[in-house]
Amino acid sequence: MMDFDLTQCQLGSPLALARGEHLFQMHDAANGELYYVRSGHIKLYQQCPDGVERIIDFVQPGDWLGVDTIGEPERHASALALTDCELDLVPYRQLAELMDREPYSCDLFSAMLSREIERQQIAAATLRSAGACQRIVLFLLKRAGKAPADPAEEIHAALPMSRQEISDYLGLTPATVSRTLSLLKRNGWISLGQRGFVVQSREALEQLAAGMPLTEVPALA
Repeated sequence: MMDFDLTQCQLGSPLALARGEHLFQMHDAANGELYYVRSGHIKLYQQCPDGVERIIDFVQPGDWLGVDTIGEPERHASALALTDCELDLVPYRQLAELMDREPYSCDLFSAMLSREIERQQIAAATLRSAGACQRIVLFLLKRAGKAPADPAEEIHAALPMSRQEISDYLGLTPATVSRTLSLLKRNGWISLGQRGFVVQSREALEQLAAGMPLTEVPALA
């Protein structure tokens, strides 16, 4: 099935967000507004009463924001830009009117909602049951996106969040995150940059993500 195309539907108003700027904050009025991320990276988090920040998700290009508050009066979390971002603001009212006029667009939007729910369920299950290495590798694969047609092609992906933010999100310590990333690099499966990484063996990462022990995955370095 095709992706939900805002351009063809003539929906969405462009919106620019600078690094460090909030798109919205927890308890802000939702106003029936959805956002589609065209470029950039956003952190979703909740501020607990004791002042501790609880990271909900990291949003990247191709993701939607606000789906969880359709029909709700206020935002459940804050959204902070980790990089400069370009988004489309889509009023749900306009989207609903389009779906009434064009049933096919309703099918596309329903498919998008299903993918979003599935993504959140997989993320929650991973945090509950996976080991440290598996959590980190699954996180990296999500950042890397779809596999290229050529298996030998390197995949460059952004990693704009800090090690502390990654560890908070995955429920690990910063030392564990740093140690595991160094191990993945040492074995030749990834290379690390200032604010990103390169997947050098997606096959190895997928084996680790599936639960294969580190000792059974061939090193490349």
